[in-house]
Amino acid sequence: MKKFIITLIAVAVLGLTPAVAQHASAEPTAKTENAGKSGKKSPGKKQGKKQGGKKAGKKAAAKQEAAKPAVKWQTAPYMAIKTNVAYDALGVINLAYECQIARKWTAELPVMWGFPAWKEDRSLRLAAIQPGVKFWFGEVGTGHAIGADVALGWYNYTWERRRYQNEERPLMGVSLNYAYTLNLGKGWKTEFQLGVGYVNTRYNTYYNIDNGALINTRDRNYFGPTRVGISLVYSL
Repeated sequence: MKKFIITLIAVAVLGLTPAVAQHASAEPTAKTENAGKSGKKSPGKKQGKKQGGKKAGKKAAAKQEAAKPAVKWQTAPYMAIKTNVAYDALGVINLAYECQIARKWTAELPVMWGFPAWKEDRSLRLAAIQPGVKFWFGEVGTGHAIGADVALGWYNYTWERRRYQNEERPLMGVSLNYAYTLNLGKGWKTEFQLGVGYVNTRYNTYYNIDNGALINTRDRNYFGPTRVGISLVYSL
């Protein structure tokens, strides 16, 4: 603040310099005109003072520009890697990378894959990505945030006498999310997240036996929770 006030005073003083110089040089000029042709003018001095005032003004402007604070996130953007331990507990391995893209915004790319077999007749093969963005109400990487994401997934899911597999195209969805991140210290954080949205999938149903026959093909639209997360986060 003190540097800013000093800079303003310098600009004011240096900005007045050309005017003062012009006023001061006006009186001798008038006197020489009244005295007659015998007086001599000195345009070189007036021009030198004007040029000096312009140079001083440019220097003051440069100082003022240098005094502006740098934008913090541009020099050290927030970056983190995370894993959703709730998915890990189900056997779905996942890893996400998050980075700051604006003063209050981050982008995130979670990748999930897994082949858990909970029982002989209950298993899941899954590969999915769920990229999204988040807006932070306070400091980026801490506290409350809201966001949105899209999802693409490929699956082969067995439940008792039936096996379900996506057909022709991946599962697709979009959702809105709320997240709260709590600092644990030394770069470690924990994040709680809940997402609600819409998912569409087209899948085949087979008998759950070797080379089981196709039963039917269906399209399904789903509205409800799309992401539940308790993630362990490490900020880079």
